[in-house]
Amino acid sequence: MAYEKCAEVSREIWQDLQAQDPGEVTPRTGAVFREGLYHLAFLDRKLLIDPAGRQVQLDGAPGADPGFRVCLIALLYLLKVDIAALGPPISPLELPGGTTFFQERGPHNLPAAPLEVRFGKDVAAFLAAGRRRQAEPRPAGDAALAFQVFPGVVVEVILWLADEEFPAQVSFTVPANLDRFWFLDAVLGLLDVVTRELLKAADL
Repeated sequence: MAYEKCAEVSREIWQDLQAQDPGEVTPRTGAVFREGLYHLAFLDRKLLIDPAGRQVQLDGAPGADPGFRVCLIALLYLLKVDIAALGPPISPLELPGGTTFFQERGPHNLPAAPLEVRFGKDVAAFLAAGRRRQAEPRPAGDAALAFQVFPGVVVEVILWLADEEFPAQVSFTVPANLDRFWFLDAVLGLLDVVTRELLKAADL
């Protein structure tokens, strides 16, 4: 069964975060800790993370559930990532074990197909959706967007448009060394979040 809601994040992960010293977490991640909450930049918005209350809220939308994937990777970011140790952009396939884990026809395939279907013949919509999430255009493919998902964690989405000979193609980059802090399933969760946010932004 797929998890969908923030409340479905493991209790153990929350307990681990509550046990962390905010004075160690904030310089390592770029988050801010104030009045019992971590304030964490997330794309064009901000997450408010309450370790004691085990809640994640979008700033300005307290009743909205950010969803399981957003909450999970935000907590794993605060728990594990050291942005000073992240490296330049590389393909997820270049991460150790990436070619085995991210198999095209396996359960961990990269989430390129929905983006290829939606934007494969519409570069203008791709770029407009990126602007809504404060993505930075990059000179790659026919168009590329770099999303700062969290401070220091940039995911690039590269689009090659469909033509008479070839179908559309999308690829991703993530920071090198991300595997030092996350298992590859968390990297996949990060890419799923970016894909969902880009598709949602296209419909605004």
